[in-house]
Amino acid sequence: MRIIGLITTFLYCSFVCLAQKPLPSVVKKQQGKGYNLMVDGKPFLVLGAQLWNSSSWPYIMEKTWPQLRELQCNTLEAPVYWQNVEPEPGKYNFKELDSLLAGARRENIRLILLWFGSYKNGSSQYAPEWILTRPDLYPRMKDAGGGELQLLSPVAQANLDADKKAFSALMRYLKKADAKEQTVIMVQVENEAGSLGTDRDYSEGANAVFKSAVPAKLLQQLGKQSGTWQEVFGVDAPESFSAYHIARYINEVAEGGKQEYALPMYTNAWLREHRFQRPGDYPSGGPTSNMLHIWKATAPNMVLLAPDIYQNNLAAIDDLCTKYSAPDNPLFIPETGKGPDFARYHFHMLGNYDAMGVAVYGIDPFSADPNDERRKEKLDDKFAGIAANYRLLRGALNEVIALQGTGRLKAVIEEHNRPDQLVNFKGYDILFSYGFPTWKKDRSPSGRALVAQLADNEFLLIGFDAKFQFRPTYGSGAQSAEIVAVEEGYYDEGKWVRKRFWNGDEVYHSTLLQEGVILKIKLRPAGKTFSGQMKANFEQ
Repeated sequence: MRIIGLITTFLYCSFVCLAQKPLPSVVKKQQGKGYNLMVDGKPFLVLGAQLWNSSSWPYIMEKTWPQLRELQCNTLEAPVYWQNVEPEPGKYNFKELDSLLAGARRENIRLILLWFGSYKNGSSQYAPEWILTRPDLYPRMKDAGGGELQLLSPVAQANLDADKKAFSALMRYLKKADAKEQTVIMVQVENEAGSLGTDRDYSEGANAVFKSAVPAKLLQQLGKQSGTWQEVFGVDAPESFSAYHIARYINEVAEGGKQEYALPMYTNAWLREHRFQRPGDYPSGGPTSNMLHIWKATAPNMVLLAPDIYQNNLAAIDDLCTKYSAPDNPLFIPETGKGPDFARYHFHMLGNYDAMGVAVYGIDPFSADPNDERRKEKLDDKFAGIAANYRLLRGALNEVIALQGTGRLKAVIEEHNRPDQLVNFKGYDILFSYGFPTWKKDRSPSGRALVAQLADNEFLLIGFDAKFQFRPTYGSGAQSAEIVAVEEGYYDEGKWVRKRFWNGDEVYHSTLLQEGVILKIKLRPAGKTFSGQMKANFEQ
């Protein structure tokens, strides 16, 4: 009887523990501004990678897991394909999903599933064959000339019902297969939705809706007067019409899934900025920056709207991060380019815009892109900088999360033709100089750092290839910043682990190492110190 009692108690405790384990969620920070992605009840920062479109298959994944280990990411964004999940109406296949879950658990990597359903990159090519071959039952969009597109019409209820049913089945299965482990922490509903090739749907059904009045609820939320789409939105009417109906469609698909398993859900945007494009040149009606107000009013089941950032200049990135980082929209960047520039931009996004995470696109080398030249047996060198970021950040990840949104964390990055950069903190300015190591043959910019003020006279530096010099704030009364201690180390479950002190030549150079380093620095405001030219004896 005693053994039976112990077993009963164990089973009851296990059930209670499972029941009490909170689902992943996105919540406002308790202190400071911004949001946290909560996983296992704790803040989580996505250091991510996304697969190529057609790589979420077991035989590809077995070759990809070793490269993910090299990248040292903590999250993989992996597609789930409607055409594979529901090969026949109402008959579901989750064999590949099971393999993906098992691999991620083995590798201790979290998953963000990408639902490639009705919309993927401005088309509907991932819909099942039984959908695509019956446009009489599942109507297509048409362009202004009447040409039929490979795009499911968002005003057709049959299309919405089919997608919603399939996505609900996916989430119902995922709850059964993963609620205990919670390997999957978020779900992206559709991918870069919108219509390529047309600014809106010109099918007969859509034209009839376009001529009708704008829904009263949308008008109320936008503070506009009643009228037809053309009357209310003018030249932006086609794109606004498309945005409303696609947002409504995706919101209802998400709602069906959340009723089964309420993970955080979001959708992403193929951006319109900086390429001088018109609606239809990019997917019209997607969550582009000019349509965010309509999406926010129409798709409340989306916890955030995320920009896919491939623009390779700092001004463009600042513009996009500002637009997509808002009190009602947590910043998460699910796709970025690769290479050394984006290794620097990742720091910028995390440190200066408090992003909940970043992910590099196309991590595996097994795509069919004839322009993608890379070796297949190991992680390509194009990802080396991002791999170095992830490795280094893992040594202070919880601390970075806690500092985001407080105003005490900033990022500095080297840019072309910018040899120096000054950042300001309470009581101190820090001058960063770039161009290190001086012996490297590749002169492309690589300097980057996250800088945090831990206390009045204590700083944390995390970064690469940058020389630093502390100065008291002008007018503070102090004339110099004396370095009291420099410790190289990392954090282990919140405790600082010192690897060594820096002194002598290391402090003289005060340069973040090429392989990356985490430094904790203590200072003392001081009077005037020696200001002449000084060189180490080995440099005389």
